[in-house]
Amino acid sequence: MSSPTALELKARIFGLGMVNPNLRYKKCFIEDIPFAITKSNKILCIPKTDEIKHIGISGATGTCKSITMNALLSWDYWFVKNDCIILNDIQKETFEWSIPTDFYTLEMKKINIVPCPTPIVYVFPSTKTLQIDEKKDKRFPLIKMTLPIKEVIRNIEDYYALDKSKVYLGNLSELLEDCNSMSDIEEVLNENIPKEHEMMKYKLKNIFESLFKSAILNVAVPEAPAYLDYKDKHNNVYYNMTIQTLMRAGLVPSIQTWDLRNHDFFSAFMSFIVDAIHRNQYEDVYFKKRTVSIFCDEIDKLWKGDSGELVKKQIGLIGTNGRVARIGLRWSTQSYNSVPETIRGNTKYLIVSRKNDSKEVNEIRKDFDMPRSMDDDIL
Repeated sequence: MSSPTALELKARIFGLGMVNPNLRYKKCFIEDIPFAITKSNKILCIPKTDEIKHIGISGATGTCKSITMNALLSWDYWFVKNDCIILNDIQKETFEWSIPTDFYTLEMKKINIVPCPTPIVYVFPSTKTLQIDEKKDKRFPLIKMTLPIKEVIRNIEDYYALDKSKVYLGNLSELLEDCNSMSDIEEVLNENIPKEHEMMKYKLKNIFESLFKSAILNVAVPEAPAYLDYKDKHNNVYYNMTIQTLMRAGLVPSIQTWDLRNHDFFSAFMSFIVDAIHRNQYEDVYFKKRTVSIFCDEIDKLWKGDSGELVKKQIGLIGTNGRVARIGLRWSTQSYNSVPETIRGNTKYLIVSRKNDSKEVNEIRKDFDMPRSMDDDIL
């Protein structure tokens, strides 16, 4: 052990007050993600490593889950350099993330950091009931999006029950995928379904008319694109679906689900988005080399309602296979027990704020092997 310096001896004898303030401290660069200051005045960090990890947040309402998600987003985007997407904004809460705030400025000053805005683009899934507020919503960058008609036809059973018409649609799917209007679809049905199956033809026609009226198809709502292109500073053009192109351009899409979740096809729509992100990690030239962080606030509300198992299955796949596909999940919930084992069992870190239910605390203790002495702290 090295001998104490003269300055250290002086501090021991006379106290820190006798030491020049400029010499009392030294600058220390933090290499990991600073997350909290503990009671013992230590800086608690999430290690910055190449490992893809899932991070969960669970606590009662009003205990800063959204603020925590915003903090994680900032670090993931600016510090770790991940591509990021906010999957489930059900109450327009992320709009506040684009507004300057005075919260926690004192805490941030302690470790010499300042707030930095994240380039969020607010993405509104197109539906026939969507209303965009001219004064409030248009203060921020926004875009409406639809689904490609080809993708919807390939997965038509996720949107409508087909029964016996499934056989006919399966035989016609390739022809229907090339249609650009309802009249094109009618033409295909008329030419390929014989008169003795007229009722089946009308059923399929009604299904597609309903899809067009729902305003979720790109051919039905041209002003809400399903695809975008982006040109970088080297004039290289990238073309992909709306969400992927926004991330490729260095932006953070925030999916506004408060209107979409009122429709029967909510789960199918969100399932498509998650599945497309997953597939792109293997198939797309750009995303093959990138890590994506999916932020999902109130994750359990994604699968409540009609056909909820569709999106629950896709999110579960991210839980189990996300690390291999370079996808990190950042999720939050009020109800820890409602999160499936496929996600909980693969979550590396859990941030817990106040809980009101001792049964939930028991579940957390089992999953993370924490001592019983922490129960009272959480409750």
